[in-house]
Amino acid sequence: MAKKRKKALRKVPRKRSVTGRLPLIEKALKKRTKADLIKLVIEWATNNADFSRALETELKIQQPADVVIADIDAAIYRATDFDDRDLNHNFDYDYDAYEDVKRGLEKLIKLGQIEEAQTLALLLMKYGSYQVECSDEGMMTDDIEACLKPVIRAVKALGGDSARQWASTMLLKDSVGFICEKELKRLAGHT
Repeated sequence: MAKKRKKALRKVPRKRSVTGRLPLIEKALKKRTKADLIKLVIEWATNNADFSRALETELKIQQPADVVIADIDAAIYRATDFDDRDLNHNFDYDYDAYEDVKRGLEKLIKLGQIEEAQTLALLLMKYGSYQVECSDEGMMTDDIEACLKPVIRAVKALGGDSARQWASTMLLKDSVGFICEKELKRLAGHT
């Protein structure tokens, strides 16, 4: 008589819980010195911009103007970047980068750095309007305008010939001819 073989039970892998790791991580961190922990956090912040920004927010760090300017400059390039192969299409763009530009320009204005905000606004107008021109429907137009309006208000409050000249230059940088057009024409004295 043939023996019956036992059918091997197929083992189903257990789902592993991330929370099971946290006590282990906490225990390992508690063994580190304060200096080691600082070194670890700095290392992570250096390699991860999102983590770095989260730390700045959590620690309520007041950035100096030169850091704010560098962040805005980088955000403008992220926001206005697109693949040339996507010309005349509705391509994806970095909405969050436009939010970073807006927050950065507002922060720069609060720091009283209007001239730097004006320079960065010119850069945004140049590259942002080109992005609109190259897209099918210019879906990023509202985002660009939201970034520029705080700068326009700040420059308008200053007034004078330099405000008019800046507004005229902004109009010239606009390759599509309609981004914040009314506000800039009024400020330039064209209406």
